[in-house]
Amino acid sequence: MFKALAYKEWIKLRLYWGLMFLAHLIFCLFLCLQLRRVCMINEPLPVWQNWLFKDYLFFRPVEYGPLLLGLLFACLQFFPETVGKRLRLVLHLPLGEEPAIGAHLLVGLGLLTLAFLPGILVLVGYSAIWLPREFLVHFGYIYAPWLAGGYAAYLLAVFTLLEPTWRLRIFYFLLSASLVRLCYLPSNYDSYGRVLPWLAVLLAGLVVLPLLSAHRFGKGYGS
Repeated sequence: MFKALAYKEWIKLRLYWGLMFLAHLIFCLFLCLQLRRVCMINEPLPVWQNWLFKDYLFFRPVEYGPLLLGLLFACLQFFPETVGKRLRLVLHLPLGEEPAIGAHLLVGLGLLTLAFLPGILVLVGYSAIWLPREFLVHFGYIYAPWLAGGYAAYLLAVFTLLEPTWRLRIFYFLLSASLVRLCYLPSNYDSYGRVLPWLAVLLAGLVVLPLLSAHRFGKGYGS
């Protein structure tokens, strides 16, 4: 049953996933070309110094990439299921309510990871050619909150979309915006380093919220 649901989601999302994958990868390659140009003109040392002392990050333009992809993917995956209450058919499968929604979330999170990962690897790998090894560690400290913001945006968007009442949808939207904002606070060099474990705990807790909305959806609240 899980394989059938996963295949159904793949058939539905493969075109959108492919476009998002290419867009993210091409943009990361463009940033790598910009880094190459700057390093060839000014040498890598000024680039590293500007990062340390002026908070200039050559990959800053991709900051909201995971957020936008997470929101878009949640809408593409779950909004069609809420039209005409089609999701109720899935919730009444023998697999069970929570496992069925969990399968959808697992597929969505997996495809998001596959959309993010190649671009991140390109940025890290190409940057390591020009910048010191210390860059790799600090890149993780900076990019991890943005990545967490993308996953949080996906889970919270699903949580909001599956809620059957508009009153709670508005409340969930405001709550979601506040939580995602935690991943995009103004930061300096490595300022997120000490809170990354707490962000991971928060992200793990958000997985439960779509299951709550799906339960309310299945019970027909707000109908």
